[in-house]
Amino acid sequence: MKKNITLLFISMCLSFCLLAQETTNSVSGGLVGAANYSRFKITDRGSLPLESKWKWGYAAGVFLNFPLGNVVSIEPQALYSVVGSKAELSGIESLDQQLGYLSVPLFVKFHLGEYVALALGPQFDFKLSAKDKLTDVSNKDDFKSTSIAGTGGIEFFPRGRVTIYGRYIHGLTKIEEPSTTAPYLYNQAFQAGLKFKLFGGKKKVTPPPPPPPPPAPVDSDNDGIVDSLDKCPNQPGTAKYNGCPVPDSDGDGINDEEDKCPNQAGIARYNGCPIPDSDGDGINDDLDKCPQEAGVAKYNGCPVPDSDKDGIPDSEDRCPSIAGVPENGGCPAIPEFNATNIQFVTGKSALTAASLRELTEIVEYMNKYKEIKLEIAGHTDNVGKAASNQVLSEKRAQAVKAALVKRGIASDRLTAVGYGMDQPIEDNTTAAGRARNRRVEFKFNQ
Repeated sequence: MKKNITLLFISMCLSFCLLAQETTNSVSGGLVGAANYSRFKITDRGSLPLESKWKWGYAAGVFLNFPLGNVVSIEPQALYSVVGSKAELSGIESLDQQLGYLSVPLFVKFHLGEYVALALGPQFDFKLSAKDKLTDVSNKDDFKSTSIAGTGGIEFFPRGRVTIYGRYIHGLTKIEEPSTTAPYLYNQAFQAGLKFKLFGGKKKVTPPPPPPPPPAPVDSDNDGIVDSLDKCPNQPGTAKYNGCPVPDSDGDGINDEEDKCPNQAGIARYNGCPIPDSDGDGINDDLDKCPQEAGVAKYNGCPVPDSDKDGIPDSEDRCPSIAGVPENGGCPAIPEFNATNIQFVTGKSALTAASLRELTEIVEYMNKYKEIKLEIAGHTDNVGKAASNQVLSEKRAQAVKAALVKRGIASDRLTAVGYGMDQPIEDNTTAAGRARNRRVEFKFNQ
């Protein structure tokens, strides 16, 4: 068996030499040197408290790389690899095993650019030697002649002459011969080393010199359009007109091909025609909602609307559907009546019978104009305390509101407000002045 393995190793070395002569530039090969850090992985200790320890070793050999493109390549290697393991039994070193293999990993490599590659694949190990270093005795018969492992790692500068690599080796088959007492042992190792490329790889190809530049085309008028394509070679123009100037008969800046009124100056918005304004109100027809009737810009070219024809435009008319007066913002005028005739029982908020008759005009007014809302403002003179007058003015305003509601006016059309003695209309120093200040006023509240 050892003779066959040796012959295999020699034949692979010879094949490298032959391929070095026959291969193309894309195939490469060289030498490998590495350090191993290994141990036996124990999966079934049985009754033995055996602890595996790491051990240093080495590896050396050759490699061949066959690229399958710019990214993937196949790389077999043939290495003489020394691995092994130390072991302790109950804390006492009981084993220092060394194994020598012809290791044949078969890698599939993935190049991640010029500087990094990933490699993985199976490894086939053929036993060459086995020795217990503690006793210096060969125990080759205790281990199987072949084993299989999975391996994978990373390479740096994989396309260079010197490559740095590291990989992990994980045994997939048991390495010891069957025994009733021995645990299950598998090889386990880390390997780091260098690869030295001796031949092959990509050669730097010198690109052919670029062809001489063609002669510069002639452009007599320097308009950026060469004479061979310029219909007006001696007159600067634009590419749109094949080197000729843009025609513009009416001089409005819009060329004749796009100008719907080529002989009448206009603007681009109207395709070269003047702005149309049919009703002459200064608002062009495109923006004029009443193009045949003069109007104002505020109403988009239409006349100012006045629905109730009271001379107050709807936008300013608080009662646009009822003719009114400017003082009330376009709403009808409130009937005038003698506010001093709205009298109350002395010191109270109850209306006198005469006062109730004064409210008739207000009732008629509100029945006529259903949209109108009024504020009933109660006022007092300055006799008495301000707080008392305030309360009294509010109660009297509420009394007037109640009287109007009783006569059929909806409550939500009336607002009662008391102002106390804060808004006099006459001097409170005279009896006549105080009488006029004791009043109820109606204000438009639309």
